[in-house]
Amino acid sequence: MKRFFAMVLAMAMMGTTAYAAEEREMATAKYVSQKIVVDDYYAKMEGYNINGYNYMRLRDVAEVMAEKNRDDCFKFDIIYNADKDVIYLETGREYSGTEDEKETVVNIADKEAILSDAQVFVNGEMPAEGMEGYIIDGYTYYKLRDIGNAIGFHVSWLESQQKVRILTAPMAARKPVIYLYPEETTDISVELEYDGELTVTYPAYNDGWKVAAEPDGTLTNHADGREYSYLFWEGEGYGEMDFSEGFVVKGEDTVAFLQEKLSAMGMTPREYNEFIVYWLPYMQDNAYNLISFQWENYDESAKLHITPAPDNLLRVFMAFKALEEPVDIPEQELPTLQRAGFTVVEWGGTEVY
Repeated sequence: MKRFFAMVLAMAMMGTTAYAAEEREMATAKYVSQKIVVDDYYAKMEGYNINGYNYMRLRDVAEVMAEKNRDDCFKFDIIYNADKDVIYLETGREYSGTEDEKETVVNIADKEAILSDAQVFVNGEMPAEGMEGYIIDGYTYYKLRDIGNAIGFHVSWLESQQKVRILTAPMAARKPVIYLYPEETTDISVELEYDGELTVTYPAYNDGWKVAAEPDGTLTNHADGREYSYLFWEGEGYGEMDFSEGFVVKGEDTVAFLQEKLSAMGMTPREYNEFIVYWLPYMQDNAYNLISFQWENYDESAKLHITPAPDNLLRVFMAFKALEEPVDIPEQELPTLQRAGFTVVEWGGTEVY
């Protein structure tokens, strides 16, 4: 009897459960070997793609989070109650495993997946959105996004890099402001598709901004009839900052550097002076600043939808880190905005710790 219960527990920890195939929804599972980035650390997990979503074993995710994550609150242990067919996830604990646990062999051939009816609880409570699992070769696999929602980390797919990103802490997008310069007075709609949560907007965003814009950039908001200089938003999101190229600048040289680079990119004195006034207090007293302007990755995490479409668009999003000593980094090439036709300029940034 003791051996029987030990075997049941080990099966559960490995994702194994009994099932009646004829009573469950079935699907085709395709093998995936997925590159995963957990904050700044790289890993790889094997699993299956079912209906366009990646499914992984709870055990494999628990092991990666224990190994790659620096914050204990995102580590979790797995406990199985065989009598109730319930899986309990306990956060803030190292994954314990079992003595009988063995490595899973993930087969590259297509597999038959059967929907699991086991319930999953996190810290004694069922996740608000639930967790969908499929049984493949006797092991249960869960949607990676569902695991992230349940534990509290963010999962996203980076199309341009073909990898899954797991982030355990949101990054603040601070003071992005949007200037609109049509050739003539124009009604313009601006929508922001943001991978995160907007924390403040001005004027109020609601379901998007709808304004009448003048050629000098003056905006009249249709919602309240008031005049604005630009559209302002901030948020906490999950954009990945790229520091593979950039600049190392002494704190005392911040003003001269930003004046030169922002002007060269095509920003007007009004625009780059407002940028500098906002960011200078955060940068001037640092010994050095590692500065890198974000382009494609920022567009991926904060998509702008503007109607009518602008003829020219410049989105300047600066990421920087304070340094005690300089580091070597390839110098970044910067674009230059051609101001012709309907032009849109946006600037913002974030400090990375």
